[in-house]
Amino acid sequence: MTIEIKAVEGKRAQEIFLHMPWTLGMKSDPLWVPPMLDDQRRLLDPKKSPFLAHGELQCWIAWEDGKPVGRISAQVDSDFDKQWPSEANTAFFGFFDSKDDPAVARALFGAAEAWARSKGRVRLRGPFTLDAKGDTGVLVEGFDTPPRIGMPHNKPYVGALIESAGYPKRKDFYAWWYTAGAPIDPLTHKISERTRALPNVSVRTMQLKHFAREVDIVRDIYNEAWKNNWCFTPFTSMELAIIADEYKMFIDEEIALVAEVDGKPAAMCFAVPDVNELVKDFDGELMRRPLNLVKLLWRLKFRRPKAARLILLGVKEEYRASRKYGALVAVLYEEVAKRGAARGYVGGELSWTLEDNDQINRGIERMGAKKYKVYRVYEKAL
Repeated sequence: MTIEIKAVEGKRAQEIFLHMPWTLGMKSDPLWVPPMLDDQRRLLDPKKSPFLAHGELQCWIAWEDGKPVGRISAQVDSDFDKQWPSEANTAFFGFFDSKDDPAVARALFGAAEAWARSKGRVRLRGPFTLDAKGDTGVLVEGFDTPPRIGMPHNKPYVGALIESAGYPKRKDFYAWWYTAGAPIDPLTHKISERTRALPNVSVRTMQLKHFAREVDIVRDIYNEAWKNNWCFTPFTSMELAIIADEYKMFIDEEIALVAEVDGKPAAMCFAVPDVNELVKDFDGELMRRPLNLVKLLWRLKFRRPKAARLILLGVKEEYRASRKYGALVAVLYEEVAKRGAARGYVGGELSWTLEDNDQINRGIERMGAKKYKVYRVYEKAL
Protein backbone atom coordinates (compact mmCIF):
# COMPACT_ATOMS: atom_id res chain seq x y z
CA MET A 1 0.00 0.00 0.00
CA THR A 2 1.27 3.46 -0.94
CA ILE A 3 1.40 6.27 1.61
CA GLU A 4 0.96 9.75 0.17
CA ILE A 5 1.50 12.94 2.16
CA LYS A 6 -0.48 15.97 1.03
CA ALA A 7 -0.39 19.52 2.37
CA VAL A 8 -3.71 20.76 3.72
CA GLU A 9 -5.21 23.22 1.26
CA GLY A 10 -8.79 24.46 1.34
CA LYS A 11 -11.70 24.07 3.74
CA ARG A 12 -12.53 20.48 2.83
CA ALA A 13 -9.00 19.28 3.50
CA GLN A 14 -8.94 21.27 6.74
CA GLU A 15 -12.08 19.51 7.96
CA ILE A 16 -10.55 16.12 7.14
CA PHE A 17 -7.45 17.21 9.06
CA LEU A 18 -9.43 18.36 12.11
CA HIS A 19 -11.66 15.27 12.15
CA MET A 20 -8.72 12.84 12.09
CA PRO A 21 -9.33 11.66 15.71
CA TRP A 22 -12.82 10.57 14.70
CA THR A 23 -11.47 8.90 11.54
CA LEU A 24 -8.93 6.96 13.63
CA GLY A 25 -11.55 5.71 16.06
CA MET A 26 -11.06 7.86 19.16
CA LYS A 27 -14.81 7.67 19.87
CA SER A 28 -14.24 4.04 20.87
CA ASP A 29 -12.41 5.38 23.94
CA PRO A 30 -15.19 6.09 26.49
CA LEU A 31 -12.99 8.65 28.30
CA TRP A 32 -12.16 10.76 25.25
CA VAL A 33 -13.72 14.23 25.05
CA PRO A 34 -13.81 15.53 21.47
CA PRO A 35 -11.92 18.83 21.08
CA MET A 36 -14.02 21.90 20.37
CA LEU A 37 -13.54 22.36 16.65
CA ASP A 38 -14.50 26.04 16.64
CA ASP A 39 -11.33 26.72 18.65
CA GLN A 40 -9.17 24.63 16.33
CA ARG A 41 -10.61 26.21 13.20
CA ARG A 42 -9.67 29.60 14.59
CA LEU A 43 -6.12 28.38 15.30
CA LEU A 44 -5.72 27.54 11.61
CA ASP A 45 -7.39 30.69 10.25
CA PRO A 46 -4.79 33.33 9.26
CA LYS A 47 -7.36 36.08 9.90
CA LYS A 48 -8.29 34.92 13.40
CA SER A 49 -5.44 32.83 14.76
CA PRO A 50 -3.52 34.44 17.64
CA PHE A 51 -0.60 32.11 16.93
CA LEU A 52 -0.38 33.01 13.24
CA ALA A 53 -0.03 36.66 14.23
CA HIS A 54 3.53 35.75 15.28
CA GLY A 55 4.15 32.32 13.73
CA GLU A 56 4.04 30.23 10.55
CA LEU A 57 2.26 26.91 10.11
CA GLN A 58 1.88 24.07 7.63
CA CYS A 59 -0.35 21.02 7.98
CA TRP A 60 -0.33 17.64 6.20
CA ILE A 61 -2.55 14.60 5.88
CA ALA A 62 -1.30 11.07 5.24
CA TRP A 63 -3.38 9.13 2.68
CA GLU A 64 -3.32 5.39 2.11
CA ASP A 65 -5.38 3.85 -0.70
CA GLY A 66 -7.42 7.05 -0.87
CA LYS A 67 -8.21 7.12 2.87
CA PRO A 68 -6.87 9.57 5.47
CA VAL A 69 -4.73 7.71 8.01
CA GLY A 70 -2.75 10.42 9.83
CA ARG A 71 -1.93 14.10 10.22
CA ILE A 72 0.74 16.47 11.50
CA SER A 73 1.50 20.19 11.63
CA ALA A 74 4.84 21.98 11.72
CA GLN A 75 5.29 25.51 12.94
CA VAL A 76 7.86 28.18 13.74
CA ASP A 77 7.22 30.91 16.28
CA SER A 78 8.90 34.31 16.22
CA ASP A 79 7.81 34.91 19.83
CA PHE A 80 9.71 31.78 20.86
CA ASP A 81 12.74 32.93 18.85
CA LYS A 82 12.74 36.26 20.72
CA GLN A 83 12.25 34.65 24.13
CA TRP A 84 14.88 31.94 23.58
CA PRO A 85 17.54 33.35 21.22
CA SER A 86 19.87 30.42 21.95
CA GLU A 87 17.22 28.08 20.53
CA ALA A 88 15.87 30.34 17.80
CA ASN A 89 16.51 27.63 15.20
CA THR A 90 13.84 25.34 16.71
CA ALA A 91 10.70 24.26 14.86
CA PHE A 92 7.72 22.56 16.46
CA PHE A 93 5.21 19.92 15.48
CA GLY A 94 1.63 19.47 16.62
CA PHE A 95 -1.72 17.86 15.84
CA PHE A 96 0.11 14.54 15.41
CA ASP A 97 -2.21 11.57 14.99
CA SER A 98 -1.85 8.39 13.02
CA LYS A 99 -3.01 4.85 12.60
CA ASP A 100 -0.77 2.45 14.49
CA ASP A 101 1.77 2.12 11.69
CA PRO A 102 5.38 3.36 11.97
CA ALA A 103 5.57 3.81 8.20
CA VAL A 104 2.76 6.38 8.31
CA ALA A 105 4.41 8.17 11.23
CA ARG A 106 7.77 8.32 9.45
CA ALA A 107 6.17 9.69 6.30
CA LEU A 108 4.37 12.43 8.23
CA PHE A 109 7.47 13.42 10.15
CA GLY A 110 9.47 13.39 6.93
CA ALA A 111 7.21 16.11 5.52
CA ALA A 112 7.37 18.15 8.74
CA GLU A 113 11.17 17.85 8.90
CA ALA A 114 11.65 18.93 5.30
CA TRP A 115 9.50 22.01 5.90
CA ALA A 116 11.40 22.82 9.11
CA ARG A 117 14.75 22.57 7.32
CA SER A 118 13.44 24.91 4.62
CA LYS A 119 12.90 27.46 7.41
CA GLY A 120 16.50 27.08 8.57
CA ARG A 121 15.61 25.02 11.63
CA VAL A 122 17.93 22.41 13.11
CA ARG A 123 15.58 20.61 15.51
CA LEU A 124 11.92 19.62 15.65
CA ARG A 125 10.16 19.51 19.02
CA GLY A 126 6.64 18.64 20.08
CA PRO A 127 3.80 18.06 20.08
CA PHE A 128 2.45 21.53 20.81
CA THR A 129 -0.87 22.81 19.50
CA LEU A 130 0.46 25.25 18.57
CA ASP A 131 2.71 26.40 21.41
CA ALA A 132 3.15 25.69 25.12
CA LYS A 133 0.03 27.73 25.91
CA GLY A 134 -2.07 25.16 24.07
CA ASP A 135 -2.21 21.35 24.17
CA THR A 136 1.23 20.16 25.21
CA GLY A 137 2.72 16.70 24.89
CA VAL A 138 1.48 13.16 24.35
CA LEU A 139 -0.30 11.36 27.16
CA VAL A 140 1.97 8.47 28.23
CA GLU A 141 0.58 7.72 31.71
CA GLY A 142 -2.93 8.14 33.08
CA PHE A 143 -5.17 6.65 30.40
CA ASP A 144 -7.74 5.55 32.99
CA THR A 145 -9.13 9.04 33.68
CA PRO A 146 -10.76 11.58 31.35
CA PRO A 147 -8.92 14.65 30.04
CA ARG A 148 -9.69 17.93 31.73
CA ILE A 149 -10.37 21.16 29.87
CA GLY A 150 -7.42 22.17 27.68
CA MET A 151 -5.54 18.88 28.10
CA PRO A 152 -4.91 16.27 25.37
CA HIS A 153 -5.94 12.61 25.35
CA ASN A 154 -4.67 10.08 22.82
CA LYS A 155 -4.36 6.37 22.16
CA PRO A 156 -1.59 4.63 24.12
CA TYR A 157 0.44 3.78 21.00
CA VAL A 158 1.00 7.39 19.91
CA GLY A 159 4.15 7.95 21.99
CA ALA A 160 5.77 4.79 20.62
CA LEU A 161 4.95 5.92 17.07
CA ILE A 162 6.75 9.22 17.61
CA GLU A 163 9.76 7.37 19.01
CA SER A 164 9.72 5.05 15.99
CA ALA A 165 10.26 8.12 13.79
CA GLY A 166 13.51 8.89 15.63
CA TYR A 167 12.24 11.19 18.38
CA PRO A 168 13.52 10.55 21.92
CA LYS A 169 11.96 12.09 24.99
CA ARG A 170 12.87 15.74 25.58
CA LYS A 171 10.74 16.62 28.61
CA ASP A 172 7.85 15.26 30.68
CA PHE A 173 4.99 17.32 32.05
CA TYR A 174 2.93 16.31 35.07
CA ALA A 175 -0.75 16.64 35.91
CA TRP A 176 -1.79 16.37 39.54
CA TRP A 177 -5.10 15.45 41.13
CA TYR A 178 -6.34 17.05 44.32
CA THR A 179 -9.30 15.45 46.07
CA ALA A 180 -11.41 17.92 48.02
CA GLY A 181 -10.57 17.74 51.68
CA ALA A 182 -7.21 16.03 51.22
CA PRO A 183 -4.94 16.88 54.17
CA ILE A 184 -2.43 19.67 53.69
CA ASP A 185 1.07 19.36 55.12
CA PRO A 186 1.01 20.99 58.61
CA LEU A 187 4.16 23.03 58.01
CA THR A 188 2.78 24.36 54.71
CA HIS A 189 -0.45 25.30 56.47
CA LYS A 190 1.48 27.10 59.22
CA ILE A 191 3.54 29.10 56.71
CA SER A 192 0.43 29.93 54.71
CA GLU A 193 -1.42 31.15 57.78
CA ARG A 194 1.52 33.32 58.83
CA THR A 195 1.61 35.00 55.40
CA ARG A 196 -2.17 35.42 55.21
CA ALA A 197 -2.11 37.11 58.64
CA LEU A 198 0.14 39.93 57.40
CA PRO A 199 -1.92 43.14 57.56
CA ASN A 200 -0.97 44.22 54.03
CA VAL A 201 -1.79 40.85 52.40
CA SER A 202 -5.26 40.09 51.07
CA VAL A 203 -6.85 37.54 48.75
CA ARG A 204 -9.81 38.44 46.56
CA THR A 205 -11.81 36.78 43.82
CA MET A 206 -11.52 37.90 40.22
CA GLN A 207 -14.53 40.01 39.33
CA LEU A 208 -16.46 39.21 36.15
CA LYS A 209 -17.74 42.78 35.90
CA HIS A 210 -14.11 43.87 35.58
CA PHE A 211 -12.89 40.80 33.70
CA ALA A 212 -10.77 42.70 31.15
CA ARG A 213 -8.82 44.19 34.07
CA GLU A 214 -8.47 40.76 35.68
CA VAL A 215 -7.20 39.24 32.45
CA ASP A 216 -4.55 41.94 32.27
CA ILE A 217 -3.45 40.96 35.79
CA VAL A 218 -3.26 37.30 34.76
CA ARG A 219 -1.14 38.27 31.73
CA ASP A 220 1.24 40.48 33.68
CA ILE A 221 1.85 37.94 36.44
CA TYR A 222 2.06 34.97 34.07
CA ASN A 223 4.47 36.70 31.71
CA GLU A 224 6.76 37.63 34.59
CA ALA A 225 6.46 34.54 36.79
CA TRP A 226 6.77 31.95 34.00
CA LYS A 227 9.36 33.69 31.81
CA ASN A 228 12.16 31.25 32.71
CA ASN A 229 10.04 28.10 32.33
CA TRP A 230 11.10 25.80 29.52
CA CYS A 231 9.40 26.67 26.19
CA PHE A 232 7.61 29.69 27.67
CA THR A 233 6.26 32.33 25.33
CA PRO A 234 4.36 35.38 26.62
CA PHE A 235 0.65 35.86 26.32
CA THR A 236 -0.16 38.35 23.58
CA SER A 237 -2.97 40.90 23.68
CA MET A 238 -4.81 38.94 20.98
CA GLU A 239 -4.65 35.72 22.99
CA LEU A 240 -5.86 37.48 26.10
CA ALA A 241 -8.75 39.05 24.20
CA ILE A 242 -9.92 35.57 23.20
CA ILE A 243 -9.63 34.34 26.79
CA ALA A 244 -11.56 37.36 28.05
CA ASP A 245 -14.30 36.76 25.48
CA GLU A 246 -14.68 32.98 25.78
CA TYR A 247 -13.68 32.06 29.33
CA LYS A 248 -15.94 34.68 30.88
CA MET A 249 -18.96 32.51 30.08
CA PHE A 250 -17.96 29.76 32.49
CA ILE A 251 -15.61 31.39 35.01
CA ASP A 252 -16.39 30.61 38.64
CA GLU A 253 -15.27 33.70 40.56
CA GLU A 254 -14.75 31.70 43.76
CA ILE A 255 -11.81 29.74 42.34
CA ALA A 256 -10.14 32.50 40.31
CA LEU A 257 -8.11 34.47 42.84
CA VAL A 258 -5.71 37.38 43.14
CA ALA A 259 -3.40 37.91 46.11
CA GLU A 260 -2.52 41.54 46.77
CA VAL A 261 0.24 43.15 48.78
CA ASP A 262 -0.39 46.76 49.77
CA GLY A 263 -3.36 46.73 47.41
CA LYS A 264 -1.28 45.74 44.37
CA PRO A 265 -1.58 42.38 42.51
CA ALA A 266 1.27 40.12 43.64
CA ALA A 267 0.07 36.63 42.71
CA MET A 268 -2.81 34.94 40.94
CA CYS A 269 -4.48 31.55 40.84
CA PHE A 270 -6.60 30.95 37.72
CA ALA A 271 -8.77 27.84 38.07
CA VAL A 272 -11.83 27.08 35.95
CA PRO A 273 -14.65 24.53 36.09
CA ASP A 274 -13.95 21.45 33.98
CA VAL A 275 -16.26 22.26 31.09
CA ASN A 276 -15.21 18.99 29.43
CA GLU A 277 -17.81 17.38 31.69
CA LEU A 278 -20.51 19.42 29.93
CA VAL A 279 -19.48 19.11 26.27
CA LYS A 280 -18.52 15.45 25.91
CA ASP A 281 -21.69 14.70 23.91
CA PHE A 282 -21.31 17.72 21.59
CA ASP A 283 -19.10 15.78 19.14
CA GLY A 284 -16.75 18.75 18.93
CA GLU A 285 -19.31 21.24 17.63
CA LEU A 286 -20.77 24.29 19.34
CA MET A 287 -21.53 27.24 17.08
CA ARG A 288 -22.38 25.03 14.08
CA ARG A 289 -24.97 23.24 16.21
CA PRO A 290 -26.89 25.99 18.02
CA LEU A 291 -28.73 23.45 20.20
CA ASN A 292 -25.38 22.54 21.75
CA LEU A 293 -24.86 26.16 22.76
CA VAL A 294 -28.28 26.17 24.42
CA LYS A 295 -27.38 22.94 26.23
CA LEU A 296 -24.09 24.40 27.43
CA LEU A 297 -25.71 27.56 28.80
CA TRP A 298 -28.35 25.48 30.60
CA ARG A 299 -25.78 23.09 32.04
CA LEU A 300 -23.56 25.93 33.23
CA LYS A 301 -26.52 27.28 35.17
CA PHE A 302 -28.12 24.09 36.46
CA ARG A 303 -25.54 21.30 36.18
CA ARG A 304 -22.20 22.79 37.10
CA PRO A 305 -19.08 20.63 36.66
CA LYS A 306 -17.99 18.56 39.66
CA ALA A 307 -14.28 19.06 38.99
CA ALA A 308 -12.06 22.01 38.16
CA ARG A 309 -8.67 22.59 36.61
CA LEU A 310 -6.07 24.95 38.04
CA ILE A 311 -4.51 26.28 34.84
CA LEU A 312 -2.24 29.10 35.97
CA LEU A 313 -0.57 29.93 39.25
CA GLY A 314 2.09 32.58 39.56
CA VAL A 315 3.79 34.99 41.93
CA LYS A 316 5.58 38.11 40.75
CA GLU A 317 9.34 37.76 41.06
CA GLU A 318 9.78 40.57 43.58
CA TYR A 319 7.45 38.73 45.99
CA ARG A 320 8.51 35.19 45.12
CA ALA A 321 12.11 36.04 46.01
CA SER A 322 11.03 37.66 49.26
CA ARG A 323 11.26 35.73 52.50
CA LYS A 324 8.27 37.65 53.78
CA TYR A 325 5.95 36.98 50.84
CA GLY A 326 7.43 33.83 49.29
CA ALA A 327 4.57 31.72 50.70
CA LEU A 328 1.89 33.53 48.68
CA VAL A 329 1.71 30.50 46.44
CA ALA A 330 0.79 28.34 49.46
CA VAL A 331 -1.82 30.89 50.49
CA LEU A 332 -3.47 30.65 47.07
CA TYR A 333 -3.26 26.83 46.95
CA GLU A 334 -4.95 26.58 50.31
CA GLU A 335 -7.51 29.24 49.52
CA VAL A 336 -8.59 27.72 46.20
CA ALA A 337 -8.85 24.27 47.83
CA LYS A 338 -11.06 25.63 50.59
CA ARG A 339 -13.25 27.71 48.29
CA GLY A 340 -13.53 24.90 45.74
CA ALA A 341 -14.74 22.44 48.36
CA ALA A 342 -17.28 24.97 49.60
CA ARG A 343 -18.57 25.33 46.02
CA GLY A 344 -19.12 21.58 45.80
CA TYR A 345 -16.17 20.56 43.61
CA VAL A 346 -15.12 16.99 44.38
CA GLY A 347 -11.57 17.71 43.27
CA GLY A 348 -9.43 19.34 40.67
CA GLU A 349 -6.49 18.91 38.35
CA LEU A 350 -3.37 21.05 38.70
CA SER A 351 -1.69 21.07 35.32
CA TRP A 352 0.74 21.17 34.02
CA THR A 353 4.13 21.28 35.78
CA LEU A 354 7.59 20.50 34.43
CA GLU A 355 9.12 17.24 35.61
CA ASP A 356 12.27 19.04 36.78
CA ASN A 357 10.51 21.89 38.59
CA ASP A 358 11.19 20.26 41.94
CA GLN A 359 10.16 23.23 44.06
CA ILE A 360 6.68 23.44 42.53
CA ASN A 361 6.19 19.66 42.41
CA ARG A 362 7.13 19.20 46.05
CA GLY A 363 4.90 22.09 46.98
CA ILE A 364 1.96 20.48 45.20
CA GLU A 365 2.61 17.20 47.00
CA ARG A 366 2.63 19.03 50.33
CA MET A 367 -0.78 20.43 49.46
CA GLY A 368 -2.10 16.87 49.28
CA ALA A 369 -2.24 16.38 45.49
CA LYS A 370 -1.07 13.20 43.71
CA LYS A 371 0.65 12.97 40.33
CA TYR A 372 -1.76 11.04 38.08
CA LYS A 373 -0.92 11.84 34.47
CA VAL A 374 2.30 12.30 32.48
CA TYR A 375 2.58 14.05 29.12
CA ARG A 376 5.73 13.79 27.01
CA VAL A 377 7.40 16.14 24.56
CA TYR A 378 9.89 14.74 22.06
CA GLU A 379 12.72 16.28 20.04
CA LYS A 380 14.89 15.31 17.09
CA ALA A 381 17.96 16.97 15.63
CA LEU A 382 17.46 17.58 11.92
